[in-house]
Amino acid sequence: MSASKIPVTVISGFLGAGKTTLVNHLLSQNQHYKIGVVVNEFGEVGIDGQLIVSEQEALIEINNGCVCCTVRADLVASVKEMLELAGHRLDRLIIETSGLADPAPVLQTFLADPDLRTRVELESVVTVIDALHLSGQLSDEIVREQIAFADTLILNKTDLVSQDTLASIRNQVRLINRTATVVQTNHSQVAAGALLGTKRFSLPNLLMIEPDILEDEGHDHEHDASISSCSVITSGALDPDRFNRWINQLVNDQGQRLMRMKGLLHFFSEARRFHFHSVHMLLEAMPGRRWEESEIRDNRFVFIGRDLDSEQLRQGFLDCLHTA
Repeated sequence: MSASKIPVTVISGFLGAGKTTLVNHLLSQNQHYKIGVVVNEFGEVGIDGQLIVSEQEALIEINNGCVCCTVRADLVASVKEMLELAGHRLDRLIIETSGLADPAPVLQTFLADPDLRTRVELESVVTVIDALHLSGQLSDEIVREQIAFADTLILNKTDLVSQDTLASIRNQVRLINRTATVVQTNHSQVAAGALLGTKRFSLPNLLMIEPDILEDEGHDHEHDASISSCSVITSGALDPDRFNRWINQLVNDQGQRLMRMKGLLHFFSEARRFHFHSVHMLLEAMPGRRWEESEIRDNRFVFIGRDLDSEQLRQGFLDCLHTA
């Protein structure tokens, strides 16, 4: 790694694999470096940026599109803005892509932009894999490309599958990518030293997968038109019992279509923010930090899935608000 260039780690992975959890875990271990973080989300409402535990790090969010296509120019602008804001104090960059992002155009951004090439250098491309849901995701071209373009594969949620299933997953992954370093973990708990500080990115390897990666055109891609997102931002407190009944019924009825849900929630008579996540039928809600006295206690919720009825989903969420 050139001493004059800032190393960049790109973190990809399909919806709900554990990317934001990994970024938080890496930042929590950081004591010495100024790290810039760029977070990209598919939906128009940002959730992940607010979940990044970042007191010392610089953070920029890019919403309502993928950095591989519709907001690709925003990625370049955001990285340059980060470099200008942090100046010489920035030691490294972490880019967390949308779960639907094709890695090729993202990597091309750093390889083809003349200005960025002189200021930053790709250190590694990390893909987080959801061991529990991978078998149902491998038919998706984006999932396969995220695995193929990585130099480090984080096999996450291994505690949720059997050893036989895990062995099968490793074999499936190796058929797609034979050279990447594979790290098995739960809850994205990976030591920072295993991911940061070692240059694993190899342009020759990348050119074997994508020979025209350095060309100026031809790397934008079309997302599956059936996949969309819808979001809700609303004030007022949620009734926890009403919300739990609704969300469990929703997942029971539409779990296969609802690929991903995430939210920051304000529950009635609860002093803490709650973080909500789901991947298909798997739900998780956990308390976060206490609300600040001056903080606006809005609920922010995002649905990502196939053939969504946006109005029905929004109304269902609003019907969970507490009434006196």
